[in-house]
Amino acid sequence: MTLKEIPHQLPLHVSFREDAVFEDFLPGNNAVAIGTLRQALAKLSDHLVFLWGAPGTGVSHLLQAAVHDLQNQGLSALYLPLSECLAYGPEAIEGLEDLDAIAFDDLDLINDHAQWQEALFHFYNRMQDRGKLILIGGLCSPLHLGLSLPDLKSRLSSGLTLQLVSMGDEERIEWLVWKGRRRGLVIETDVAEFIIHRHNRNMQQMVATFDRLDSASLAEKRRLTIPFIKQVLDW
Repeated sequence: MTLKEIPHQLPLHVSFREDAVFEDFLPGNNAVAIGTLRQALAKLSDHLVFLWGAPGTGVSHLLQAAVHDLQNQGLSALYLPLSECLAYGPEAIEGLEDLDAIAFDDLDLINDHAQWQEALFHFYNRMQDRGKLILIGGLCSPLHLGLSLPDLKSRLSSGLTLQLVSMGDEERIEWLVWKGRRRGLVIETDVAEFIIHRHNRNMQQMVATFDRLDSASLAEKRRLTIPFIKQVLDW
């Protein structure tokens, strides 16, 4: 399905990062879950894959990575964060069953939206009847969703469920050094430790902080040292 064929009511400005790929995600303690996800995408034998984890564990990144992977296989796939399309009403997903796969993110946001739950229930059935793949991202497991429609909760509990876990400080330090290496930016371990111990544990904000430091390093042609970091971040 091309952009021209996507229903006009669907917001085409939805976030979909080109760099949200598997290669740009450090597996860490989630290696088994990610390996299982990639096997599922290669075999396409599951009708539903449900990813869940606390904010910052990488659910959104991996849903987008899955869509990139499917598109690279020549399949039509779409990433759709519900946070960006709830206001358009459930009519926004009408006709999307013509896709080979769709990844819904932020499922928790429809807990208080009965019409969206009903629409997603029927959409799930249409996709299953056609042998298509649905990927779902949420903050908790399907069994603990606060949905008011039991049939939808039952459907969402019927597929492959994968939990992502948060990184500890040692993993976050490893991530920072690894992320810098991928960008061609040398981050010494003591510098990474300084950043991690001063920063909050929100990984989305950590990514933004890393990007800020990367840009400053490039602009001023300076290595990332603790004094330079203090200057850039006003610490």
